Amino acid sequence: MIRLALLARILAVGLSTAVFAGAAMAQTPSPVPADTRTPLLMPGTTSLWQRVLTRPGAKAAPEPGGSSAGPEIPALSVLFVYGRMKSGDADWIEVGTTPAGRTLGWIPAAEAIDWKQTMVVLFTNPVNRDRALFFKDADPLLTLMESPDAGGRAATLRQAAESRALPADSPVTAIEPPTWIDPAKNFYLLPILNWTDGYFASGFSGLALEVAATSLQEKPDQPGPAKPDPETAARLLEGYRAGVVFVVDTTISMQPYVERTRATIEALTAKLAASEEGDRLSFGLIGYRDVMPDGTPDGYITKVFATLADGHDRASFLGRLDAAAASTANNLDFREDSLAGLKSALDEIDWTGVAGRFVVLVTDASPRRASDPYSATHLDPDQLRLLAQSKGAALMVIHLKTPAGKADHQAAEDAYTPMTAYPNIGSLYFPVEGGDVRTFGMVIDRISETILRQMDTGAKAEDANGAISAAASSPNQAAEATESTFARAGLVGRAMQLAYLGRMEGNQPPRLFSAWVSDRDIANPARKTLDVRVLITRNQLSDLQATLKAIIDAGESTRMAPNDFFRQLRSAAATMARRPEGVGSENARRLADLGLIGEYLEGLPYRSRIMELSEDDWLSWSFGQQRQFLDDLEAKVSLYRQIYDNTDQWIALDGDRSGGDAVSPIPLDALP
Repeated sequence: MIRLALLARILAVGLSTAVFAGAAMAQTPSPVPADTRTPLLMPGTTSLWQRVLTRPGAKAAPEPGGSSAGPEIPALSVLFVYGRMKSGDADWIEVGTTPAGRTLGWIPAAEAIDWKQTMVVLFTNPVNRDRALFFKDADPLLTLMESPDAGGRAATLRQAAESRALPADSPVTAIEPPTWIDPAKNFYLLPILNWTDGYFASGFSGLALEVAATSLQEKPDQPGPAKPDPETAARLLEGYRAGVVFVVDTTISMQPYVERTRATIEALTAKLAASEEGDRLSFGLIGYRDVMPDGTPDGYITKVFATLADGHDRASFLGRLDAAAASTANNLDFREDSLAGLKSALDEIDWTGVAGRFVVLVTDASPRRASDPYSATHLDPDQLRLLAQSKGAALMVIHLKTPAGKADHQAAEDAYTPMTAYPNIGSLYFPVEGGDVRTFGMVIDRISETILRQMDTGAKAEDANGAISAAASSPNQAAEATESTFARAGLVGRAMQLAYLGRMEGNQPPRLFSAWVSDRDIANPARKTLDVRVLITRNQLSDLQATLKAIIDAGESTRMAPNDFFRQLRSAAATMARRPEGVGSENARRLADLGLIGEYLEGLPYRSRIMELSEDDWLSWSFGQQRQFLDDLEAKVSLYRQIYDNTDQWIALDGDRSGGDAVSPIPLDALP
């Protein structure tokens, strides 16, 4: 049991532990000289090294059973296992910081925790959900999840934890920090040591996760408030800046909407110029077009008319807005490359120093998908959503349901509704029936005013939560649905403020303990408390990209002879030197059995569409289903290429972000 003094320090989220210098997270063996020692392999695998997480107080000795006067290894350092031996009645392990043969010495096995998975969890933004509770054991957590009064019981436990008055027999051992922890600024690890399925009385299923905690930051222990001080929060929020980039369809049918968007921006910049907010809220404008009937671009695919920085000179800024005009040429078809415009907003706009990041798409058409030969991004909406989340941006879509696009309305709604889903809040998709210009003006004004109100440092989370709850309880009619979406937009702004406060306050995760936690809000399991991710190295992501490309090539080359698909995959597996004992087996009937996919994706708590694919499945699919499967893989390959090339997404414990052993926490839904 954790003593109350230590619990208080955990609740205050004070000292964090530095991961042992040089500790690497790589799983897949890297090329090493033939005479260099390598770590032990995990039983039953051919490519995964054994790794451990150290407990507090571990010290390396020169030999099993020996003593060491050397420094203590920081708790939860990730070390590779080079040997196992018994000394007397105790088991010892030989450990090293890298897989390249450099060892530290021997530590008692009791001072380490085997880490068999590469799964970690990150806290989701705490807006619209309760703080997560950490339990000493799995059983009390699973029992609570199954209780019909789970929310009420959890509230009682949470109140005791927040007041730092947990009784000795409480099943709770710690609580999530009060504001969000930004892993980009304050990198932390919550490795998953074990997991089991959990079920809620409401019918939802979730995961009960055993996690351990550590951080790369190192600070002295200091007490802190359970909740942010309102005056301090208001003072910190004075530095909060937000940016809104409008991405507007500038094809032939859109001139009235281009003009109305421009009018909204002009009015808001005038209001800002006369307000205390001043430069704290900035606007940008990007136009996008498509290809003409001959397949050539209609002047441009995307064009930045105004950046967030351009607003510092209002006269020049307005002149840039005036340059945006709709085309006079016809498109190839009704679909448009709206995803190219959104990606331009994410990549070409300098968001430095901007905490509130909003990208608002104005369109009357569905997007070109990854498989479309005229797609500039070769991404699907789902991949673009993940990219936006990785950059801390919220996507909103104003969909003009004009009569001319009636046949395209459902395709657009199906694409944009999930693409604009913000974690734990919901979709930011705004349909405008009939494409009415006045209604469009009301929507774009309301969105902008909602974001503008967020600049008030006195804004309260309770106000946003009340708005979303009231709107969500309204009848499911068009007007109420739109109001609900406006409320969600306000809540997203509050989420970004909470994230900013977390960064400014330097909040850090609980440290030096292992405990059980639910990946979903116990009171409302529809909302996620934790994002389960997989630590993948740059080498592994490159390997995964090559594997998917091999599957795509096999599918393309056997389109006229689908019976040869698995034969081609066996050949590809042999060529790529995957687990040679299994790749040639003619008895392998599932893709997972071919050994083509790296072992680093095995044993994860998600269902892989690729790993489960069997030869019978492939042959039973229609041509269209096979085509969709391959198109989905193409979109994944494009996403992995984006992640691989973005060095900001890679974390290197040895300082080399571009090296093959740098790691990135990849969301489960980004895996194939």
